[in-house]
Amino acid sequence: MMKTLITATAFTVIAVAAPVLQAQVRVVESQPLGNNQSANSGDAQGASNMQAELFYQFQALQQEVLELRGLVEEQAHEIQRLKQQRMDDYLDLDRRIGELSRSGGGNPGASLGSGSSGESGETGDRVSETQMYRDAYQLLRDREIEQSIEAFNAYLDAYPQGNFAGNSHYWLGEIYLLNEDLDAAQEWFEKLLREFPDDRKRADAQYKLGRVYHQQGDEQRAQQLLQDVASGTSDAARLARQYLQDNFQ
Repeated sequence: MMKTLITATAFTVIAVAAPVLQAQVRVVESQPLGNNQSANSGDAQGASNMQAELFYQFQALQQEVLELRGLVEEQAHEIQRLKQQRMDDYLDLDRRIGELSRSGGGNPGASLGSGSSGESGETGDRVSETQMYRDAYQLLRDREIEQSIEAFNAYLDAYPQGNFAGNSHYWLGEIYLLNEDLDAAQEWFEKLLREFPDDRKRADAQYKLGRVYHQQGDEQRAQQLLQDVASGTSDAARLARQYLQDNFQ
């Protein structure tokens, strides 16, 4: 009977303690090892793809920069070519006008000259003046710009009212305009109009001065001067009418 009582008591203790032990045991669910490896592999693959995409974009940007740089260089070259072409056109026009003057029986000074009232002098002085202007003009045609500027200024120092003074003022203004030195261009064109009002280059100088004013932002003076030129019949008048149509309509 004693043995039966001990056994019953032991079962009772176990029954009472079982819930307590079960509450204290922490159940941890395990995951298959293969799933963790798959997740890590996916993260690595994603990072690798992102790096590849970034590298591709970087290469594409590098190529685009190179193409843009080439385009800029090409445009700069084209602008320089157009500037030179404009200068060549002006020089060719002036040459053809000189040839027409010579075929009409004008004297050597008038064939290249500006129509300004020149100082009378002996034949030797007149030949020297003509040659001095020819040399300056030839330097311009040869695209020796700096030397041409010096030569035109030297001519004006020697013959401030000479047969080619108006032309010299005009070409100096033209050189500075093409070089985008607007203040210097304005000075030479204004001086031509002020000191040589009857010069055959007057209309051309007015047209160019109107363009200078416009580029400087003085639209009122530009429009007024261009309208004055446009009312004439010269080649400059046609250019002025076109410029007004393009910029003041």
